[in-house]
Amino acid sequence: MSVDVSRPSGPAVAVDPEARAELNALLAASEGALQNGQCVDGAGMARRASLLAAALGDRGRQAAALGLLARQLTRTGEFEATVETCDQAATILRELDDQAGYCEILIVQALALNALSLSAEALNVLSVGRDLATRLRDSGLLYWVLNRIALVHSGMHDYRRAQEFQQRALPLAQEMDDDARFCIINNISDTAVGLFRQLSEEGDQAGAQEVLREGLICAQDAIQLAASTRNPYRQALALDNSGLLLGLAGRYEVARERLATAHQIAQTRDYHSLALGARFHIAAVLVMQGRAQEAVPQLESVLERAVELNEPPVQLEILLELSRALELTGDYRQALQRHKEWVTLEHQLRSTVAATRARMLVHAVDLDAARLDAADARTESQLYRERSRQLEAEKRELETLAAELDQRANEDALTRLSNRHHLENELPRLFQEAVQNGRALAVVVLDIDHFKHVNDTFGHAVGDSVLIEMADLLNRSRRAGDLVGRMGGEEFLIAFPGLDEGSAVEVCQRLRRNIQTHDWDALRAGLRVTVSLGVCALSDETDIYDVVERADSRMYRAKRAGRNRVEWYSGFESAS
Repeated sequence: MSVDVSRPSGPAVAVDPEARAELNALLAASEGALQNGQCVDGAGMARRASLLAAALGDRGRQAAALGLLARQLTRTGEFEATVETCDQAATILRELDDQAGYCEILIVQALALNALSLSAEALNVLSVGRDLATRLRDSGLLYWVLNRIALVHSGMHDYRRAQEFQQRALPLAQEMDDDARFCIINNISDTAVGLFRQLSEEGDQAGAQEVLREGLICAQDAIQLAASTRNPYRQALALDNSGLLLGLAGRYEVARERLATAHQIAQTRDYHSLALGARFHIAAVLVMQGRAQEAVPQLESVLERAVELNEPPVQLEILLELSRALELTGDYRQALQRHKEWVTLEHQLRSTVAATRARMLVHAVDLDAARLDAADARTESQLYRERSRQLEAEKRELETLAAELDQRANEDALTRLSNRHHLENELPRLFQEAVQNGRALAVVVLDIDHFKHVNDTFGHAVGDSVLIEMADLLNRSRRAGDLVGRMGGEEFLIAFPGLDEGSAVEVCQRLRRNIQTHDWDALRAGLRVTVSLGVCALSDETDIYDVVERADSRMYRAKRAGRNRVEWYSGFESAS
């Protein structure tokens, strides 16, 4: 989007021609700085223009200056300041009944709210913008609203919904300027990264490859468009997305070259967040390539820089990647330590988001009070009551969506048990509680015997049905407080808080017999299923992953001893 400095400015006022010329020059220079990626200088010029317009009583150009300032601030990462600046501009634009300008500023504000992890607030703002754009029948404004809604959903890891809104926005961009076309194709390539990983985890390899192919095409188009407009910010963005997608496609050398170029551009222009992201993605590509040992020191360095820049969301991503890389090198203790730091930071970030939300609310209340004082009280109250009802309804929808997303993030798609991500979060908590309270804790690793034979003989559909039935059997045998999850493939994990090894072995023997005698013929005639189980109870281990590793080792001991058995420290018992 661009600022229309020729927009009507309200009632005419007598001003010094030289002051008005200076104001127009500042606005034009700030707009040029925005287009050229010189956002620090551009923000300074926009601030001076805003003050000068206020002194001249020119409300229209004051709003234009504030709009420019807001756009510059998003590029420099000053998102709270962006939200407040947008509020100031919105107040003026509503006074002038400039509905198109008001919609534009809401779109900018939503971008900043999303960067602050205030997804619900961003969607609320965009809901108002969507209504305005539809009422005005302005396809350009509607395009930007749809684009930003997609961006918010992508930030919430709802990549399918993000793709849906991007596909709605794409046809609208064809008749628009280079800025709009770049934005949509670059965002499609960005969403492709998350959607590719999601589809891969779900086992939809064909869908994942198709998303990757389309993402690479869009990323290349974005690079060419950014080069033609000579906008360094766009160039860095497009190169970064392209590099990450190339890494996922296995083209590691080209990927690192593009990411290095993106980093150089961002570093030169003081795009600190973009530079940080490019460095992180270079290390991530090394991990994809199987060069985890090489990636670890780079990730450590990037993490230090993220802390310096105070970018907790990026720190979370880096900590998770660092934990994975350390695990690949065999340094399990450091991997666990970094994962613990990830859990701690995630909790802190939730508190930070809540505090930001509270500050934004106070600011909004202050602005609303000023508006009510300045306008007809009865009319304003009616408008705000209606808006409150709309926001309340949208809030309920977002809360439902958030609950669904949280469940989806922690649940195995096939069996509906806890997934590996949820197990890795919950196991350290159970371990800590057991140690602090002096309680017993037993961990069981269970693996289905000859599962490959089941797939080869009866087909993968029957194999999936076996996994679902197994999950049902495990759920029926669990107690309140037990943790049951699928580690991956045909391997499951059970944690029994409060059970010592002997008690856990008794439970496992009953479970093993129940599985052996279960009516598997109901799934397919001739089908027989047994399991091997390894049990380990908490003793002198220093972390939960030692317990899991020993349980896993005992499960393999049961496999070697003939399968359909339970193995534990003090001995084993046959299936008979």
